[in-house]
Amino acid sequence: MRLARGEITRFHYLAYLRETYHLVIHTPKYLRIAADRVVATDPRLAAYFRNFADEETGHELLCVRDINALGEDRRRVLSGAPNPGAWGMITQCYFWASQGNPVALLGEAFATEELGASNGADVAKLLVADYGIPRGATNFLRVHGSVDVEHVHAAARAIALHAGGRAQMAEIVQAVKMTYRYYSQLFTDVLELGDRWTKDMSAAA
Repeated sequence: MRLARGEITRFHYLAYLRETYHLVIHTPKYLRIAADRVVATDPRLAAYFRNFADEETGHELLCVRDINALGEDRRRVLSGAPNPGAWGMITQCYFWASQGNPVALLGEAFATEELGASNGADVAKLLVADYGIPRGATNFLRVHGSVDVEHVHAAARAIALHAGGRAQMAEIVQAVKMTYRYYSQLFTDVLELGDRWTKDMSAAA
């Protein structure tokens, strides 16, 4: 892992904040779409989606705060469309919310929240200790390293409650697999973009 080997720069971290911003700004939107679709047939699931949407609202501003704390122009960093990993997660979630089976979003929620709970706090500490990133520029990671622990439990409870039957569970499992696959691509995108930004800045120096 390049992070653990000391092989990344602040530009890789900026690339991570960029892709994450583009991803999380959509989370409350598709969750509310899903809630509207299921409210008549499963009001408890609709309530879960709405509560989750409320808790995720504004999290993109944590990314903005971190970019500002690094002294970068957020408009430059965030400009343009998300790269393939974030794009894949965004589009699949809107599909499940509006056209497919909204229950699949429980698998996506479990996968993303598990990643945050397992890695967020440790990565934030590593960035501060080994890379000189200011602690005030690690808000997104630190917040999600904390709150995502409960979100994982909430997603697991929702799966146990709403995954009725083999077909529903199969969709949830597929969502988990695809979310991990797209997250893998997101990290590849981050490394590639960070490499390019690092090279560009080195050439300009």
